[in-house]
Amino acid sequence: MNWDDRGSTTMTRLVILLFFCGVITGSNDTVSNTIPDNVLLDLEEQNEESTSTKNRTLKELYEDAVHAYLDEDWGRCIQDFNAVSHGYKAYKRMITNCRRKCRTKAAGSAPIFAENIEDLHFYEKKVRETLCLLTCNQEYREIVGSKALKMLPRETEQKLLRNSVYEYLHICYYQKHRYQDAANALFTYLVEHPKDKVNLDLLKRYLTHPGVKLENVVNLELPTYVRIYFQGVSSYEDENYAEAVGLFEASLRLYLETEEECRFYCEGPFDQGWHPEFTSSIANHFAYCLKCKRACSRTLNNVNGDYRRHMLRDHYNYLHYSYYKLGNLKAACAAVESYLLFDPVDKVMLQNKDYYSAKPKVREDYFSPREETFNYIKRQEYELRLLHYISNEFSVLDEKFNKIRKTKQDEKANNAEEEELGKKSDIETVSGPPPGYSLFSHMKLLNNSTIRVEGIKIHDIHLVAKEEDLGGKNRYVADNLLNSTECESLMQFATMTAIEGDGYDENKSPHSKHEKFEGITVGRAALMVYFGQIKPEWLELLLEKTEQVRSHVEKYFGVDRHLYFTYTHLVCRTALPDMPMDRDDLSHQVHADNCLLKNKDTCIRESPAYVWRDYSAILYLNDDFQGGEFFFAEDRFIREMDNVVSPRCGRMVAFSAGKENLHGVRGVLRGRRCALALWFTQNEKYLEYERALALAILERVRQIGPLEGKDIQMPLKYEDVLIEYIHSDELLKHFFKKFSIT
Repeated sequence: MNWDDRGSTTMTRLVILLFFCGVITGSNDTVSNTIPDNVLLDLEEQNEESTSTKNRTLKELYEDAVHAYLDEDWGRCIQDFNAVSHGYKAYKRMITNCRRKCRTKAAGSAPIFAENIEDLHFYEKKVRETLCLLTCNQEYREIVGSKALKMLPRETEQKLLRNSVYEYLHICYYQKHRYQDAANALFTYLVEHPKDKVNLDLLKRYLTHPGVKLENVVNLELPTYVRIYFQGVSSYEDENYAEAVGLFEASLRLYLETEEECRFYCEGPFDQGWHPEFTSSIANHFAYCLKCKRACSRTLNNVNGDYRRHMLRDHYNYLHYSYYKLGNLKAACAAVESYLLFDPVDKVMLQNKDYYSAKPKVREDYFSPREETFNYIKRQEYELRLLHYISNEFSVLDEKFNKIRKTKQDEKANNAEEEELGKKSDIETVSGPPPGYSLFSHMKLLNNSTIRVEGIKIHDIHLVAKEEDLGGKNRYVADNLLNSTECESLMQFATMTAIEGDGYDENKSPHSKHEKFEGITVGRAALMVYFGQIKPEWLELLLEKTEQVRSHVEKYFGVDRHLYFTYTHLVCRTALPDMPMDRDDLSHQVHADNCLLKNKDTCIRESPAYVWRDYSAILYLNDDFQGGEFFFAEDRFIREMDNVVSPRCGRMVAFSAGKENLHGVRGVLRGRRCALALWFTQNEKYLEYERALALAILERVRQIGPLEGKDIQMPLKYEDVLIEYIHSDELLKHFFKKFSIT
């Protein structure tokens, strides 16, 4: 049986966000609801700490906390911002619990009239829900007063959603010499603000302070389901399958509950920007809420900044094997079928299904998806189709709405600007600066352009070897840039798409006569997606993981300018069956990536060398072959190779592209060696335009699907075909302009 390994390593303590989809939420300008019993207890505990918070709204509390920061009253700053954080959680719980309660109550009520004339049953339920919500509102006011936590303007809500509280809190903790608390607060802020370089550098600085331990740095907003999920992963890896099942079932239940809470929270007020008629107002508000609800799963899959796209699906992967080890074949089969709802053509899971089917005790009806999965997928598919319909059919109206909103925003900005000219801001009169500016200017490292992220795990990544381990300059090795699932997917992708002799004029053995060479570029893969020959998920994975490599290389080397992709090549080298066992040639001769190696000491940077290449990286996909080790060399004639890197799934070797990093590849003796070869440049002139084309094609396919009615054979020289369609497909041309503006 070919079991899918797919195990994930235990959760890292420190992850810097590189890819993140924005959170969309409904605004709640004036919403108040019933407090459940557990929330009442929370508020009582809060009031014991500070009775002064009792009659202040969240907006007032937030503003007072900011003033405490500006007044350098660090103790009150900590107290008030923690009260804001606590209050906002209570506020969200009250809203979601009330909306859930009222939805359930209305659904269980018998209609006033038995026959559903003109869909009046739907409107009757909404009337009943509204009455219930109004009652919640009154109950809440009677319990905690008419002001407390009642008002929450949109701008305050957005700050709270983006963890802005923690940008202030970390400074206040620092000033009180609570360095571990400061590191925790700053990390929590960075999960939502990954590109804040000042604070990224500051977090590294915090880690050098006494009492601060990397392993104790945590995300203070980490959801419970994430913690339980990784406890389940640990139990699974320890082969404690009974415990793993319990934890994964609990995590799965909490994940779905958390997403439901998020979806209920989306059902807030919506400023439509105009005055539509009855039906239009319902449709507009519904579409607004639906877009917000569709973003909930993306929000839930952001784990400490690491976007785990298939987190929900992976529960079933762990569950099926755990149930199998416990002897519960019926539950294992149900988990397999549930997984296949997310990806019906997953090769490994289909093999698992075949394995189970061959068991004498397994009946066909065992392969029924779990109810919660079936309902989830059905809802997701319906909502996605509905959003596509709205997008396609109402684009003209959308454009009109956007113009109206932009006009209102411009007017508001102009009015604010005029007011600013007439009076001096209150903030300008105080001594404390806003977060992220001069307060910590004295803490910036003098040579911060060369700071490396040594010892810090990023996206579950950890360093395996640094310069001193590899005997040279500007080189390192890191593991865990891919997990086993991603490696296997990319290997499948290579098998389906790679072309013999790609990039070498159809020469099937360009580097060694004993090996077959196959490759696939981003542009060719994108064109195959465009023609509907492969699923877009393959290309999405390729782009996502290569961008993760680029960002890691850029951060590790601390380059002074942005790194651009200049070429991406998925390459496989396969040992030919008639290869002699005593071969001594190399799979790839010793070379440098941006100059022509002439002799031991000379490497000339001129054509035909790729002189614009500044850095290189190789990301390995497998290790089930013999030979094929990467090595650094001192000169082109070297044969004694001390600085060897053995490929394995998710391992990356990265280095500067000049003569200081001569390198080669040992011959592949058995099997097939696959890797992603990546080259980067700091010269925007040489950036990889095919990447922008790939993003444009993905967007086009998401909007209206792949090109239809075209039976096109993929040519070996695909570039002209790609350019042809960019010019002839207006929608594709539009998206290409969007993604090429950088």
